Amino acid sequence: MPYLSWLEGSQLMRYAIHEACQVGRDPLVCAVAQPNLVELSRVHASIDRIGGIWWVRDLDSANGTRLNDQPLHHPQGNALQDGDELVMGGWHLTFTEGFPGLDGTTFAERVGDLFQEVRPEPAQAMVLIRSIELLQRSTEKLLQQVDSDAMVKGLLDESLLLLGADRGFLVMKSKEGGWRTAHRVGDVQEGIGLSRSILDYVAQERTAIMSNQPLADPRFGGVSLVELHRGSILCAPMVDDDEIHGALYLDRESEGRPFSRFDLAVFQAFVRLGSMALRQAVLNRRALGQAEQQGELLRLRTVRQREAESHGELLAAMAAPLRRIQSWAEGLADVTGGAIRSQLDQLATLLERGSREGHAEDVPTVGHSMPVAALQEELVQRWESLLRLRKARLSPSEPPPASVWMTGGPLVVALAGLVEPMLMQVPQGEVVTMRWDQERGFWVLRLNLPAGLHAPIPDPWTQRRLQDAGARWQWADQALDLFLPEGPDTMPEEPARPLLGLVSDELDLLGLFQTVAEAGNLWLHPLEQEPPPPPLPKFRFLVVDARGTRDLEGCIRAYRHHPSFATTPILVVRCSEDETPRLIEAGATDWLAEGFRWEALHHRLQVLRGHTELQQRALATERLESFRQMAGTLKHEINNPLAIISMQVEMLQRKYPEEGKLEKIGEMVDRIRALVQVLQKMRETPTEDYADGSSILKVGKSG
Repeated sequence: MPYLSWLEGSQLMRYAIHEACQVGRDPLVCAVAQPNLVELSRVHASIDRIGGIWWVRDLDSANGTRLNDQPLHHPQGNALQDGDELVMGGWHLTFTEGFPGLDGTTFAERVGDLFQEVRPEPAQAMVLIRSIELLQRSTEKLLQQVDSDAMVKGLLDESLLLLGADRGFLVMKSKEGGWRTAHRVGDVQEGIGLSRSILDYVAQERTAIMSNQPLADPRFGGVSLVELHRGSILCAPMVDDDEIHGALYLDRESEGRPFSRFDLAVFQAFVRLGSMALRQAVLNRRALGQAEQQGELLRLRTVRQREAESHGELLAAMAAPLRRIQSWAEGLADVTGGAIRSQLDQLATLLERGSREGHAEDVPTVGHSMPVAALQEELVQRWESLLRLRKARLSPSEPPPASVWMTGGPLVVALAGLVEPMLMQVPQGEVVTMRWDQERGFWVLRLNLPAGLHAPIPDPWTQRRLQDAGARWQWADQALDLFLPEGPDTMPEEPARPLLGLVSDELDLLGLFQTVAEAGNLWLHPLEQEPPPPPLPKFRFLVVDARGTRDLEGCIRAYRHHPSFATTPILVVRCSEDETPRLIEAGATDWLAEGFRWEALHHRLQVLRGHTELQQRALATERLESFRQMAGTLKHEINNPLAIISMQVEMLQRKYPEEGKLEKIGEMVDRIRALVQVLQKMRETPTEDYADGSSILKVGKSG
């Protein structure tokens, strides 16, 4: 940080230049002012930063401005360099890139390299050789460490031996801007640490510092420095990619053992080498982690391939005994044999389909048109044999001369899987009717079933096949309606997969999360640290990578306040346990520590999905209860004025019996009264739950 300094009597005054400023006599306008200096203009000169360089410009002052005893004539000003002297109306100022007034012996900073700091004396040559030897030996020991944690400890140990210090601390900068001690060595006493003001100064100025009288050092302050009672201090920042990641701190307790400026140069060189070595160790560790992830992905693909092969082999082995059973069933009696043969054919179709789905090269069957009469004939043949076993009967109507669209996949087997479990519960002697209707691009097959049967509960395979074929079903009033599309134009759009959002700068994580997304039937959608503007599609999960995100808490808060992610579960991965309270407060739902495996991530997402579904059901139940309470309130609020209107209408009808409009009003009053009764039933009727998670109120029919 640059400074302007000047003498007031024997005291050196300093001003840290954080931004552009003006120099003059008026303290209200000028950041650097001398109100009592009459030779100075009210606003004499300005100092500004242009293109990374500080410039000084005279503002048409009365007495002018001189830079290094040369007047300023350029309208745009002159560039400033470290140590430049400025004279403004008799006021002498000095511009320095670092803290001004340091003597270089007791207090020092911004030293050069070893060759710049050594003095041109014969004795100094041996000092330089010895220092280079120690520096090389310490660096070799440091580079022998492979693990980054061991290298951090070795960096501090070697620096303590290299410079003969009593204590040493290696501190790292946290994301919140504070400091945490990563390692400490030497004569460390409990309760006596190091000064935060020194660390903050080193990080702000980005320079190594030396202080042989810390209490008298004008750069530092604070109670912690007073309590240290240290004789001399060295501290240097650890810089990586132009960012401060930590600092190395050494001190000596005795005041009779000061550090030298050359010690500071050696210390600075060692910390720079150590920072580069530590960065290399971190990169190596990251590369190993990426290699482990790639190995894990390869292992998962191999396991999946083996499972698919084993699955196919098992299904092929099941097909042989199934064919033998089918041949034996050919000689069974008509009713029982027909039902068994139908179920065996269905089982054979499922086995064949399962064997084909286990191979990646399987090509989906192209959709085709099928006459309604042919479809009904196949279904009747299956279902009549089952109902005969139950001593019940199927009564089909005449099929319409039309066709339905059959998409790839055994739709008939899927329809059988939906309907046949219900047919096996039909009581003896009952009749199941079967008729066709048409509705908005669908042919609807309606099955009227006897009372007492519950809604169908299809298995996941049946549900998925019906969805793939564009078919849907509806259960109401003991009737099961099967909606089959007329053609490809009326096929419903394929529902989009739910999205899994990923916020991370680590591109190597995409492979791992792609595998997780495929296992959970999700689409992986990479996101930036700043959420995109709405509207956005619905995301089922959002995963934020702690190590691949610069401002983790800010990122979580930004997404949590985004309307598209207000209720989306946010999972933070590769974070430490110490960070979790702040992350949860920022809006995160759950977290996973560094080193998680694929199985743990997949399981955690499934748990979050279960929690989300429970919350949605609880919210739906709460809304339904609110609706019931509203229905009861409306009933009482409507009945009171309705009774008055009804009474007045009756009185008017007696007085004017020929008036026809009064009769119409009476009919409307009766209709409103019937609707009020429906509201009362809504309040009293319990809900009926279905397999897909939906609930309805069944209010019946008003008489």
